[in-house]
Amino acid sequence: MAGFRRCALVLALGGVAVFSGPGQLATATPRPLPLGGGMGVALPHGVPMAEARRFHACTLTAVGYDAMDNLIGITNAHCVYDDDGHQWPGDEVLAHSAVAVAAGQREAIGRVAHISGGNPIIPGPNGIGLDYAVIVFDRDKVVAAPTIAGVPIRRIAPPPPPGAHVCKQGITTGLTCGVMLRTSGPYIVNTIAEGAGDSGSPVVAGDALIATQWVTGAGTAMTAILADLDRRGGPGAGFRLATA
Repeated sequence: MAGFRRCALVLALGGVAVFSGPGQLATATPRPLPLGGGMGVALPHGVPMAEARRFHACTLTAVGYDAMDNLIGITNAHCVYDDDGHQWPGDEVLAHSAVAVAAGQREAIGRVAHISGGNPIIPGPNGIGLDYAVIVFDRDKVVAAPTIAGVPIRRIAPPPPPGAHVCKQGITTGLTCGVMLRTSGPYIVNTIAEGAGDSGSPVVAGDALIATQWVTGAGTAMTAILADLDRRGGPGAGFRLATA
């Protein structure tokens, strides 16, 4: 759990997978960027994109569509707040992927539409919740990629029983695997390791997306997040995966 505190502090200070300097990211790419679970996004935490020199990167749990046919991304809520109680609803979002970096992509591709309560370890300004954030992407700039590390993800499913083999894909440590230990309400406990920047990593069992990871060994079940999205309404309600 100490590793998560380090991740949260680095996020607040602007040190997770940070891009610095005006020359590293240039003009917008002319074609829509493929983005899916396990790929990255970077947020300037309220600084206008044209002025930003530091970006706070996290991993996308999933990309799909909501009931209004918005193109939606899901990541962790704590990617959009800090330990001092600041949060950035409406924050612009930049792609952080090999394709985006190679293309010199610097134009915002979407905005944060909702920030839930945080996780039980670091609740954040909205109190304890499910630790997810909703991003609405610009469909002229993003196209949904229905795979995670080359593995087709075809469905969202409840967490599997203890002992099941599960894996996560993050932008920092890549693919790491472990076993499911148990559930605790809407949360899951596993043996999967992660590092700074991996927050929001999709946790999969076979071809099923089961959770978003927010710390080494713990995350939130996707079924709980979907239920909360539908209860709340607005962007993300009726979420369905982009599938192959």
